[in-house]
Amino acid sequence: MKHIYFSSTLMWNATLPELFQTASQFGADGIELWAQQFESRNYSEEECLRLLDQSQLRLLIHSKSWDLNYASLNRSIREASLSEIKNSIHLAEKLHAQEITIHPPHASLGKDLPLYRELAYQGFCEILQSAHRAGVTVSLEVMEKTLKELMTTPQQVRELTRDLYPDFSYTLDIAHCDTEEEVRNGLSDLSNLSKLHISNRRGKTYHTLLPDGDFNFQKLWPLLTSSHLPMVVEGFDRSSQYADLFQNIKFIQTLKECSQ
Repeated sequence: MKHIYFSSTLMWNATLPELFQTASQFGADGIELWAQQFESRNYSEEECLRLLDQSQLRLLIHSKSWDLNYASLNRSIREASLSEIKNSIHLAEKLHAQEITIHPPHASLGKDLPLYRELAYQGFCEILQSAHRAGVTVSLEVMEKTLKELMTTPQQVRELTRDLYPDFSYTLDIAHCDTEEEVRNGLSDLSNLSKLHISNRRGKTYHTLLPDGDFNFQKLWPLLTSSHLPMVVEGFDRSSQYADLFQNIKFIQTLKECSQ
């Protein structure tokens, strides 16, 4: 399936061979491999490189993001967060990944926004320096509209990155958008878009199955495919059946057949 990737978190308990075998089975272009999963599951860098070479699949890395905040009021948390992100960048370098997806930071409190924006900018500077040394492209993800998130619209992307805006790529997450119009605006207003994250949502419940949520993906699909951007199917599944991934892929296959 051209331009279709899936997040490794849809197969959280899988082995690396199972991940690659499934991607090949579905004809996916590649996998977005979460650095947190790589560490938690004790995956092998050597085995991953061997499987990449054998399969010819493409690889994206998603940086660690859980529990991290490099705009925190607490300096030690900022430093630890940046350290984990830099480790993720190093992993992307070693695995020859096309790019790494990194979440922007968030506010500790819903006040003092100028301070958090300055801390975020300082963090972006460090991240870019590390990525440039590693030869890795960074794609910042546009986040959902919750109280403490700092980067949820194209305007906020520009405000937060300032002069660094052209140095990053950007990931538009469909589940983080509130309306189809917002999806359209994101596609048209953000330059350097490198990919889409695709999943559905039900109200404030994010990353539901593609056919199960507020968005009508049968209606949305022509818009997404016309962007010619890679699309990463997202979700989280701890089971050994991987039913969510299979349902999503089956739905995409149906969408592709209907659009032919």
